[in-house]
Amino acid sequence: MSARPARAVLVLAVAAASSVVAPGPATAAGSAGYCPDANGVTVVVDFKELGGGTVVRCAPGDQATGLAALKNAGFQIAGTLRWGEGFICRIEGKPSTSTEKCVDTPPASAYWSYWHAPHGGSWTYSDKGVLNRTPPTGSFEGWAFSLNRRADNAPRPAVPPSRPAPPPRTTPPASPPRSTPPAPRPPSPPPQAAPPPAAAGTTPPAAPGSPSPVTEAPPTTAGTAQSPTDQATGTPPAAGTTPTGVPPAAPPAEPAAPITPTEVTAAPDTPNGLPLATLAGLLLLVALAGGGIVAARRRRTVDPDD
Repeated sequence: MSARPARAVLVLAVAAASSVVAPGPATAAGSAGYCPDANGVTVVVDFKELGGGTVVRCAPGDQATGLAALKNAGFQIAGTLRWGEGFICRIEGKPSTSTEKCVDTPPASAYWSYWHAPHGGSWTYSDKGVLNRTPPTGSFEGWAFSLNRRADNAPRPAVPPSRPAPPPRTTPPASPPRSTPPAPRPPSPPPQAAPPPAAAGTTPPAAPGSPSPVTEAPPTTAGTAQSPTDQATGTPPAAGTTPTGVPPAAPPAEPAAPITPTEVTAAPDTPNGLPLATLAGLLLLVALAGGGIVAARRRRTVDPDD
């Protein structure tokens, strides 16, 4: 090899080739783009003259070697038949099998150059092989294909080793306060029909739940009923007293003049509404009274003492 960097990589690769048994495809892993934080190693592969542009992927977590970072980032690689994966000959199928057989070490005019850099730093050509370097967490690993270049102008990866700043966090607008709907009003009670008017002289019924009206007892008449004791013992009332509950006897009336029975014929009612019998009775009483007066005068006249 004519270029010094290529020779250094070749020597380191030969020294580590004894630990590799046979070449094999890398295991798909990692994620596209830069590692979002220092918890991982960002791997940049620049295809340069091979076509395909620059690809950036993230190998999450700690990485034991540069080869582990390249494979854990998700790149498919191939080593050489003589040195195995200790010397990277092909990445993602480039260069093609018709251009490079990957039997022995690729020529210094067409090979994959190996680079590394801290976050925010600059690319540095690696003086160690992929099996002899342990990339720090948060750092960058770079690969660029060098075609027909001199040792002093080997191409670096075109992407700078710096994670882009995370986008500013936006606070979602506060949701407007939720208004509490008013409580539903209870339904109004149905109108009650007015009670029918009470007839004259009647007492309206009491409303439900109201006290029943108290009916006054009729006033007691003169004299009270005989007490239970008097009824039980049969004790007669004292002399000169009126038995309890018995109305007083009326004074004896003067003897009336003998009344001559007169046949009274029922007469039809008078035009004024009084029965004829009533009128006849009144006339009879007047006549009897007049007869009594006449008899009394006669007695006075006949009496010899007068």
